[in-house]
Amino acid sequence: MSRTTTNHALQAVLLLGVAGAAACAEVEAEVPEAQVTQKGVSFHGVGIWSGWPGEVSAMQSFTLSSTNLSWVKDLNAKVYITQIDLKAGSGVEDLSFIHHAHVTMADAEKKWSAVPVVDYARPEKQGPTPVLSAKTPYPVDISRIWTADEVMVSIAVAGDLPKKGWSVDVVLHLSGKLSYKL
Repeated sequence: MSRTTTNHALQAVLLLGVAGAAACAEVEAEVPEAQVTQKGVSFHGVGIWSGWPGEVSAMQSFTLSSTNLSWVKDLNAKVYITQIDLKAGSGVEDLSFIHHAHVTMADAEKKWSAVPVVDYARPEKQGPTPVLSAKTPYPVDISRIWTADEVMVSIAVAGDLPKKGWSVDVVLHLSGKLSYKL
């Protein structure tokens, strides 16, 4: 075999090897923090129950649709929730009346059971605050739920709830790892 033929054969093998490696290439990215906000999640006022001795509770749910979540479906993603914030909305300026909160996330079609995300207990001597922040004890893996067509977020609150209706903006703090094979 001549030297020129060997060089062409070697170049062809290298070219095929590079092309094969490119076909198997994977791109990965860490997402340190992303936020998803649902504005105006409203709760009914407790009305006549406001004078009841002790705490009262209320529950509200909202859904995030696949249009909000479509970016994750095309990627091999690990999605974690790390914190939830409730920000005072209409009807209230201060959220210190919330003594306890429990948040879960689930596939709205109930393919998977609800995942507890955070339990909040008001700190002792909590002063007036327009924002309640509850960090998860560890990043909660919501990858399977996040790929659903609709994700249901349920919030249960307890405390000295207002007589009249009120609302909050809910901020989900997410992190994760995205990968995509070319």
